[in-house]
Amino acid sequence: MRNYNPKQFSPILGVALVLVLCSNTPQVRAGNHVIAWGAGTVIADPPDQNDYGQSSVPANITNAVYVAGGWRHSLVVNADGTIQGWGDDTFGQQDFSANTDGYLTVAAGLLHSLALSAAGLVETAGDDTYGQIDVPTNLANVVAISCGFYHSLALRTNGTVVAWGAGLTNAPADYFDFGQSIVPTNLSGVVAVAGGGYYSLALKADGTLQAWGDNTYGQTSIPAGLSNVVAIAAGAAYGLALKGDGTLAAWGDNTYGQTSIPAGLSNVVAIASGGWHGMALKSIGTVVAWGAGVGTNAYVDCNQTTVPNGLTNVAQISGGAVNSLALVGAAPPVKGAFLSGATLGTNGFRVSLPARSGHVYRLEYKTALTNSNWTALPLVAGRAGTLELSDQTAAGEARYYRVRRW
Repeated sequence: MRNYNPKQFSPILGVALVLVLCSNTPQVRAGNHVIAWGAGTVIADPPDQNDYGQSSVPANITNAVYVAGGWRHSLVVNADGTIQGWGDDTFGQQDFSANTDGYLTVAAGLLHSLALSAAGLVETAGDDTYGQIDVPTNLANVVAISCGFYHSLALRTNGTVVAWGAGLTNAPADYFDFGQSIVPTNLSGVVAVAGGGYYSLALKADGTLQAWGDNTYGQTSIPAGLSNVVAIAAGAAYGLALKGDGTLAAWGDNTYGQTSIPAGLSNVVAIASGGWHGMALKSIGTVVAWGAGVGTNAYVDCNQTTVPNGLTNVAQISGGAVNSLALVGAAPPVKGAFLSGATLGTNGFRVSLPARSGHVYRLEYKTALTNSNWTALPLVAGRAGTLELSDQTAAGEARYYRVRRW
């Protein structure tokens, strides 16, 4: 989760309103590091099917701001906007050139990778057997990216989705072609995308989902009545959704328990999917994982759901195919972050702020600065542009507000 610079507003209608944009971690500093577990903790020579060093984090990664896991490789974006990778690089899936604009985020598929520059452009690296790194001509104004096994997704500022790679023809004769790159013509108002193995998932601004591609395991059959979703993740053949109340929903393949959400799991603020396991980041900075990891199948059980003891202060999570990654420490503030339109009226308190797709936001308050606990309001999905957060319960008492982002 990333910090914002504190801002303060003058009292409105006689009610003291102090709005602070913050996180549960300290201000930005050197020391943001990555913890990884599961496959790839020891590099075998020659490597076996899961051991490519994808969990052997280089010691010189000390100020990362974003992490992503693929099948056999892992990537980070550093605070200076550069990309660093480790693990398998057979197809050059770690090899990104320097970008004068700097990179904001990365995504990793089986054997390819995507990177999003600060200018809103997509760059690619790795295997191109199915055209998964052939970025469509004139693709610009991108705010979020995601990888499936052999296809790629991009979300643009206008809420539309572009896809390329395997699945462009939906030909039954092709094992990898399930139409996962054929974006539905009626899809609009999207705020987040997620690439599954051979399917694609989109979160719309109204909190509902739309999916397309392979449905062998019911992974594109969104549960009836699922709404108020604020974040999504897609595994090999299952989907995961985070709702505004901090609880989860899952559907699709459950061969390894990947849709069996742990009983009582709540206060979740971010989610991630590996190939056959799920991950949840709680608001207190701890991680919960379930699904494949501790069974006897050598291909999928690599202890990726065995969360390291004492892992806390986590800011972001990512699932590789058979490993797990956590970014620990503080991430830097968003450049130029500001707040506007703070008002208190008959409908409560409202404030606007610049937001980014793929992030989750939450307004919190307390009635006295001496209080140790904040009252949390529902989670809200980020989207490109301006996001309005509100507290409809605000009345005549003094309230001190903060906005948190994951």
